[in-house]
Amino acid sequence: MRADTWDLVRRRVYLWTLTLTVIAAGSAAALAGAEQAWSVVAGALIGFVNLGSLARAVVRLVAEVQADPQRGAGGAGGVGLALVRWPVAALATVAVLWYMPGRPEGLAAGVLAALVAFCLAALQSRADLSRDDPEPDA
Repeated sequence: MRADTWDLVRRRVYLWTLTLTVIAAGSAAALAGAEQAWSVVAGALIGFVNLGSLARAVVRLVAEVQADPQRGAGGAGGVGLALVRWPVAALATVAVLWYMPGRPEGLAAGVLAALVAFCLAALQSRADLSRDDPEPDA
């Protein structure tokens, strides 16, 4: 994957995450109050950081394999990131649920908004990401 393609995908992820978070937080504020809206924002931030680090590790792995297919992906960077990513996400979730007056369903709605944003950005960027597609979609 070229760097400019990844930059385009990353910008789309930022835009979709921001858009869906604003919509979800606005809806939560109108229906359940400001505490729930802040929980949605915190959940979206946790989900965005978690999925962003996963995407960065995948892009690095693919670039490493494309650079030298015989050697494979033997770097330890992805393993270190994976070992840090899950405990940090878990601790951030615990901190939000423990210290914020928000509710768990707002946090889950925020994480879901981040996941949907990543999926929408990937769908929007699918033509840029898969140039080697043997059969074009009808």
